[in-house]
Amino acid sequence: MAIAELAVETRTESGKGFARKLRSEGKIPAVRYGRQCPVTQYTVERLVIDKFLQESGASGLVALDVDGAGQNDELLSIIKDIQRDPVSGRVIHLDFYGVRYGESIQVEIPLVFEGKAIGVAEGGLLQPIRRSLVAKCLPRAIPENFVIDVTELGIGDAIHISDLDIEGVEFDTSVDFTIVTVQTVAKEEEVVVDDDEISVDEVETEAEAEDTGAAPAE
Repeated sequence: MAIAELAVETRTESGKGFARKLRSEGKIPAVRYGRQCPVTQYTVERLVIDKFLQESGASGLVALDVDGAGQNDELLSIIKDIQRDPVSGRVIHLDFYGVRYGESIQVEIPLVFEGKAIGVAEGGLLQPIRRSLVAKCLPRAIPENFVIDVTELGIGDAIHISDLDIEGVEFDTSVDFTIVTVQTVAKEEEVVVDDDEISVDEVETEAEAEDTGAAPAE
């Protein structure tokens, strides 16, 4: 996977008030941390991070260009968390996690389902249960996505996490959860009405007649 570069600036101030000020200026507060790196605070231009996420996504390696000094392999990171405004959806905070080339890390990788399942051709419905998977691998081995071939799935079949065998990638299989399945499409039952059945109105009329001793009206 290619390493994307992201321009950031160092900052020393923090706090909610300062964060609001940054956002009003079109900047986003960010922080970088990790097992073997100090906690460092940055700012990122809103337009820069929006373009970065659109072009490079959020699951790959990021080399931070701090204060215009250029890409630095010592600042290799992954985007650990993206906080967004619940109303506008805009990015309001970023967490970077520092990584080392030879040290495996946990990352969340999106899933891509490929092929047309046999069960779909038979009238079933392909039902993805997971849209991404958490995997452990070396930084340079992080894939852009996991491609899952669903062609052989019949109705009632499923692919579980234990079915995946991807070189250089480890999954937590302590819970063998379902990734994707083909379900039967429920059919609506037809309601058959007997012409000889008495309508609700007729039943109510007969009941009233019994109470008054009169014959039901026709």
